[in-house]
Amino acid sequence: MSDQKSSLLKRSALPLLIILIVVIIGAFFVVRLMQRGTVQTIIKKDQPMGVLFIFEKEGKPVSNQLLIWYPSRRKAAIMDIPSSMGIILKSADKMSSIDSVYDSRHPDKFVKEIGDYLKFPINGWLSYDENSLSRTVDLLEGIHIFIPDPVMNSETMKDVSLPGGAVVLDGDKVNQYLSYSLAADTYSEEISRKQKMLVSLLAQLAQESDMINKNGDIRLIAREPRSNFSLPTREELFRHFAQIDVDMIITQFISGSFRTFEGQKVLFPYYDGELARDVVSQTAKALGTEDASAMQKTAVTIELLNGSGEKGLANTAATLFESYGYQVVSVGNAPSFDYAKTLMYDNEGDKAALQQVANVINCKNFGDAPALPGLRKANITVILGKDFNGRYCVGQ
Repeated sequence: MSDQKSSLLKRSALPLLIILIVVIIGAFFVVRLMQRGTVQTIIKKDQPMGVLFIFEKEGKPVSNQLLIWYPSRRKAAIMDIPSSMGIILKSADKMSSIDSVYDSRHPDKFVKEIGDYLKFPINGWLSYDENSLSRTVDLLEGIHIFIPDPVMNSETMKDVSLPGGAVVLDGDKVNQYLSYSLAADTYSEEISRKQKMLVSLLAQLAQESDMINKNGDIRLIAREPRSNFSLPTREELFRHFAQIDVDMIITQFISGSFRTFEGQKVLFPYYDGELARDVVSQTAKALGTEDASAMQKTAVTIELLNGSGEKGLANTAATLFESYGYQVVSVGNAPSFDYAKTLMYDNEGDKAALQQVANVINCKNFGDAPALPGLRKANITVILGKDFNGRYCVGQ
């Protein structure tokens, strides 16, 4: 009798098991179909998309570049996310560097922490280890990059040998270039080199797009990175990446101060990350505007003069403007330290650019450029007054 009951139970459970399997398979294909339409959905909604490029070295994230991208307008910006950035991790409820939650096999938690911190939705991620990066570069027949001076084997960079000048690097050399980037003399140089690698990768993708699509190599390229996107979605992404106007890409970074925390060097963002979040928010808005001047930050140069008498204020302002993607070409002292209010001069007659720069520090005080003594070294001159608190002009 018990055997009969057992047989009946097994038979009654079988349909439930079949239904469960069908539901799981159906859910899997629904997720894949939703992913596949991600880019097209964003294009139709006319909004920016966030994709995090993760480049690994020995299983650790050494370069994280957030591509803030407006597919329908072919515009993009890249923000460097330092692995050593110190934040309060929501997943662990403690202060630590973000790379402490990185899992090479499943970076989702790592990506979510970054998105939550920046208050910007990151739609997905593409993760490259040394081998997949090398194969991708070779599929693209190398990438073009400028290296100021030849780099030879040294104690700090073993197995790194790079030619100087405008060169084409194959996959192996690009991995060496990444090691060279990590050994940069300054933090800003390290960021610049790492971002140049991604910009060059996107530029080569655009250069080779016709041949890649003709030969069907787009699928091979899309296979290389690990990702939360399905393979068909990755193919779609790379076809759209090839349409980005690489000459207009804005490069940005998170500014902060380095301190030793739990035995390692950690970058703590200025203003508890509010500055980084503001940069991301303003960038996403600028990408969506039709105003071409909103995308030309890298072409706008700034001269900073300290007129407040407070030591180091011009250097603080330089870091601030560079975080937003501007080029600060000169830092010095004003003719006097008696400036009560910050004053800005437009040396080239570009009022739109002047206003954009002014918005960064909330300055409303403008001077007449011809009245400014001496030779000007930039498009815009900013004389910092006593009202500048390191972030904003107070009381203007």
